[in-house]
This record gives sequence, C-alpha cells and structure tokens, in this order.
Amino acid sequence: MLEMMLRLPETLTRLPEPERDMLIRAGLHEATRARIHQMRAELAEAQRQVRRFETRYGLSLARFESEIMANQDSVQAHEDYNDWFYWQAVVEEKTRLLANLHGLDLK
Repeated sequence: MLEMMLRLPETLTRLPEPERDMLIRAGLHEATRARIHQMRAELAEAQRQVRRFETRYGLSLARFESEIMANQDSVQAHEDYNDWFYWQAVVEEKTRLLANLHGLDLK
C-alpha cells in the first residue's frame, strides 16, 4: 500500500484522529467517484469520435493504416488519421484506467 504525507489545514489537524481520518477517506472516496464519472464521459466521447471515422471510411483504424494511408497522399486523409489515432489512444487509455479502478467499492 502506498503511503503519502498530506499537508492538512490546521482546522483538520485539531480534529480527533478518527474524525479526521473519516473526513479524509470520505473526500478521497468522493473525488474518486467524480473522476471515474468524468473518465467515463471522456471515454464515451472518444468512442463517438472513433465511430465517426469508422463510419466515414468504413474501416477500422488498423485497416485504414494499412489500406488507405499506404497509398494516400491526401492532406485530409493524413489529418483524419492523426485525429483518429489520437481518439483511439484516448479510448485505450481511459479503458485501461477504468479497468484498474474497477475493483474499488465506490457505490
């Protein structure tokens, strides 16, 4: 388990230790829930963007790379590829982060 040192406002340091610990845990719990909610929204947006490119080209990113980019000098295709690659990376990152947080009990 990771241990951290926190600088607490003096008001919190004057509280009894059990109460202070409960407040810190509750704050961490709420911050984690809010971040998970935000990451899910970011993932949904990234997935929408990836689907937009898949619909436009009728291909997955991997097929686009091998079939289109290898034979394409179009500026638009290169711009789309860069954007598509970015959004695919966001999907993969958010999916990985959310999977890592999956075991937390944050009901």
